[in-house]
Amino acid sequence: MFYRRFQLAICLVLVLVAVSRGQRMVASEQSPRQAIIEMLSGGEAPFKRHLTVEMQSRLQNLMKGSPDNAPSPLQALTGSPGSNKFQSFDIGPTLFSFNNPQEHERYEIEIDSEEQRGDQDVMGLSLHLVRNGVETEVPVGLKFVVNMKRQEGVWRLNAVTLNATLPVGDPRILDKSWWGPALASATGPAADPEASTVVVEEQRPKMTPLRAVRMIGMAENIYAQKHPGLGYTCAISDLVNIGRGMDEEGMYKFLEADFAEGVYNGYRFTLSGCERRPARMFRVTAEPLAGRGKAYCSDNTSTLRASDDGRGATCLISGKIAHK
Repeated sequence: MFYRRFQLAICLVLVLVAVSRGQRMVASEQSPRQAIIEMLSGGEAPFKRHLTVEMQSRLQNLMKGSPDNAPSPLQALTGSPGSNKFQSFDIGPTLFSFNNPQEHERYEIEIDSEEQRGDQDVMGLSLHLVRNGVETEVPVGLKFVVNMKRQEGVWRLNAVTLNATLPVGDPRILDKSWWGPALASATGPAADPEASTVVVEEQRPKMTPLRAVRMIGMAENIYAQKHPGLGYTCAISDLVNIGRGMDEEGMYKFLEADFAEGVYNGYRFTLSGCERRPARMFRVTAEPLAGRGKAYCSDNTSTLRASDDGRGATCLISGKIAHK
């Protein structure tokens, strides 16, 4: 009897050890997002690691003799190691960012969507520009679809689709002030950075309600990270002073001061569902003040929706996915 109990105890210990080990392996498994960051931010060895097995085999002879500590594919943008010009982020809507302090600009690659099915992961990305603290429309709209495939327990790059939109029907395409800062950041510092900054400030367009809803959601995520004891906030005024959390002197903000009262560009913005502490969720709605036009909404899942009747409640319940 004692021997059987001893055997049972040993088996139980082994099972617990195996389960614990399995849990640690699952917890430490790299996500597709982390794989992309490692691939583009590391040297040659991480880059090759996240190529498909078939591609690695094909390139083996071509890359023979290449050192594993070769520069990152993005080193031309990042500068020296430790530079704060280029940054990557494990959480939140921002995947990569490139800071151009000379022009008071910041380019960001944002995650718009992600769908994972088994060993396949499809991630939708888009390029955004923050200039003088406010998100500004990019002259050329760039969107990416990144397809990752899991092989041998590692997420590997399988395909990249690039979609570029040039707004030839928008007369602003002829304005130097629209292209100037973006071109200057690519070719070098402008002759008079302060003068160009003033021109941009005067011509700054109002954010669309859909983009504003998206920016409120991004500010909520940063607020919750900075205030873990409070979580999300139901006061839009709390979000006005929330910066990207990565720039000196808080130069870059998600929201203009005009948002403090909850009314902006003909829309009323309302936060709800975040009354408890710590708040683990939030909902944001944007309703047209005139009562005509679409309503927009989102929540802590970052899903953007719209409803044609102009009512925020309808948007939250049955709104259709809104495309930027």
